[in-house]
Amino acid sequence: MNFKKLLFIIVLCYLIIPKSFSQTTFNAEYVLGKTSPANEFFPELKTNQTLSLFVGKKHFSDEAWVQSLQNPETGILFQYSNYGNNEFVGSSYSVMPYLEVPLFNSKTKKLHLNSAIGASYFDKNFDDGKNWQNKAISTKITWAYRMFLYYSLFSNNSFNTRASLGYSHHSNGHVKWPNQGLNTFSIGLNFKFNSKSKPIETITSSIDNIDTKPKSFYHFKAGIGQQSLYRLENSRKEVYSTSFAYGKIYKNTYKIGIGLFYKFYENYYDYIKDEKYLVNEDYPNLKKNPFYNSSAYGLFINGEILMNHFAFEAEIGINIDKPFYKIDYRLNNEIYVPETDDYKPSELDNYYWFKRFISGKLGLKYYLLNTKNFPKHNFSIGAYICSNLGQADYSEISMGYTYIIH
Repeated sequence: MNFKKLLFIIVLCYLIIPKSFSQTTFNAEYVLGKTSPANEFFPELKTNQTLSLFVGKKHFSDEAWVQSLQNPETGILFQYSNYGNNEFVGSSYSVMPYLEVPLFNSKTKKLHLNSAIGASYFDKNFDDGKNWQNKAISTKITWAYRMFLYYSLFSNNSFNTRASLGYSHHSNGHVKWPNQGLNTFSIGLNFKFNSKSKPIETITSSIDNIDTKPKSFYHFKAGIGQQSLYRLENSRKEVYSTSFAYGKIYKNTYKIGIGLFYKFYENYYDYIKDEKYLVNEDYPNLKKNPFYNSSAYGLFINGEILMNHFAFEAEIGINIDKPFYKIDYRLNNEIYVPETDDYKPSELDNYYWFKRFISGKLGLKYYLLNTKNFPKHNFSIGAYICSNLGQADYSEISMGYTYIIH
């Protein structure tokens, strides 16, 4: 994964978010949190402290996505986090586009959900000699993701004090080992400042005046990703993927699809062809058909929130078959043996059977043509972190084609 491309997409997504009929907002947030140890012997951590600054736009236009999401707020946030151990874990500096929507259709709208995905820079990383305890982060640049709930405590036309409760995650998308990632749960305060009063004349539109008839679509996507396999195979190799989906677009905002996917892992193929240890010792049958056994096949359901050219996308899938994953799992959960001062592959446990079947994707997407016009043909580019039951599998950039049935 080229993280320069990821940062470019983040900035592009912010620039193309519509600015008309909107209210400029500024947020300052301070939270305290608990970061979970990423691995055995992980350095001791004190309280996590995070400071975030948001620059956004609250939308009031009559566009379908604005009406469907009840006047959402979009923007970009800058975040500094200190993890309570400056020597081994250090701090992170994040840039993330965000989407904030009110929960429940109430007049007060006291409760909001804020989601963001982007990139982070870490000033301390895993080092096999000096910082071997920190297996959470091994690259300077990582993916960053956060989801927070906000509850309004006091507000007027220009200022809002809110309680915040949420979760944040950092991971390099498995482009370099180790990649245990950092997970933090936090609570704190958010202070929102509105630059001017709401443009009342723009908020009288109703979703009833918008074409909300569901539209059917077909979607084809091809992607290329990067993955490192484990400690002794720590070079990045490609993962190639294709998928085909059918679905419907509701209220020109919610795009829901179901489909089939196929993935091919170069790391898996090379491990089999080179007849590495676990193939020869435990799984020699994989050598009979290395191409098939280096692949994954499955079904998925995904959803997008369409905002003109821009979209947030999430996907969950079921692996019908992923033959090599038993080796992948054992290598990535190696056990240190003090007597030999070496590592040995773990055994398959109950957790393996869950991770073996569940895949996922989370990312950002840019459409060439504005989705509000229901273009019959549209093309898109996206950046994604792909996972096995929440643990990073690989990072991907993909190109997509959507055909809408009018």
